[in-house]
Amino acid sequence: MVGRAFIVSILLAGCASSPAMKAAESGDRATLGSVLATREKRGDVSNDEAASLAHAVADRDLRAGGTTPEQTLALVRDARPCARELDSALAARMRVHDEAGALAALARIDGQGLDLDDARDYAGDPDGAWRAVGARGLVRSEDRDTRLRVLVDPDPRVRRQAAVAARDDADPNDLGVLAEAARVDPDPMVRTEAVRAIAVLAPLPRGEVADVLRDLWSDADDGLREDIAIAWASPRVWDSGGSEALRVLAASGHGPGVIEGAAAVLRTENLGGDVVIAAIAQLERAIAEGPRARRLQAIAEAPLGRPELRTALAAAADGEDLEVRVAALARLAEAKQPDAIAKLEALATPGSPVAVRARFALAELGDRRIQAWIEQDLASADADDRLSAVTSLAALGVSGRGAPVLADADPHVRVRAACTILMAARRE
Repeated sequence: MVGRAFIVSILLAGCASSPAMKAAESGDRATLGSVLATREKRGDVSNDEAASLAHAVADRDLRAGGTTPEQTLALVRDARPCARELDSALAARMRVHDEAGALAALARIDGQGLDLDDARDYAGDPDGAWRAVGARGLVRSEDRDTRLRVLVDPDPRVRRQAAVAARDDADPNDLGVLAEAARVDPDPMVRTEAVRAIAVLAPLPRGEVADVLRDLWSDADDGLREDIAIAWASPRVWDSGGSEALRVLAASGHGPGVIEGAAAVLRTENLGGDVVIAAIAQLERAIAEGPRARRLQAIAEAPLGRPELRTALAAAADGEDLEVRVAALARLAEAKQPDAIAKLEALATPGSPVAVRARFALAELGDRRIQAWIEQDLASADADDRLSAVTSLAALGVSGRGAPVLADADPHVRVRAACTILMAARRE
């Protein structure tokens, strides 16, 4: 708690009496927007001051809530990535015993503001949202019987958090119950969390986890197969059957799970032979053809050290699908391929249908030549474009330039932009 208080005090230091801070704290968006527009032209809003303003804006919006319970819930969800910095506002929201209050409690657990001992107090709550908070705290060995009971709770939110708690406890005796949840639970997130929990169970007989995951694979959907492939590649499973399962996977099959598995094989050092050839072929095919989402997945996963995959990326970078082209060029630029940056910059020009995506890719690469174009997106009519601009500026290390979005008319844009700026300050 001392560390969190220190972070907040640093954020608030130095601008507590400024006109911008007074407007942010009072919710005077018109004044805040006017002041920030003027100061943006002067270029004198530092990253630290932007973080202070972001904290004030998000803190106020969270405490005020939305005009409906659904909007309030969405605001808490928007704030979850920066729960550490916004712990005080989330604690205030938690005092309201509704769904948004329960989500605030889970966010505080993520941000280490709420102790799991305190979370367990809600395990018997009649409200499913709060019972989920209690389930999240069932991480002790003595909680096992209760945790197994709530893994079949009627509310999927409770089952989901029980699976997360099982992952934290990593009790090998939970394997059978978690496998059943991964197999039959109707909620996809419960199935995902169950597989993630299975991947960390130890100690277990050699190969047992890998075999359980193999049994789950046959009836799993694409999303769960991705999770299973990731689990096979995890440290505790790889040397106990996971690597062999991925060898078989790379040699046959198709879909997102196979792409994930092939990439895991290629990330492994000192692995050669037919399995590597098969894995490369899987990624080459996925980069070249198929649904866009699958092509983008393969492009993102492709190890750049493989010349065959760089060739596949180069072909995709000349293809007709502009979104695929941007993704491929970004990877080629990462690999220092000639002309990749210049081609991305051409796609980032005003009027390009993929301008925002190309600008974000260039920002991730540290290309400041497109900063002025990114700043133009701060005034876009599209909320996603405004948020992408803030994220891109943070990637460039100039999050202060995104401060005008803190006066946005949409509270969800304000809070999400504030979180982006706060997380950038966390990294600096």
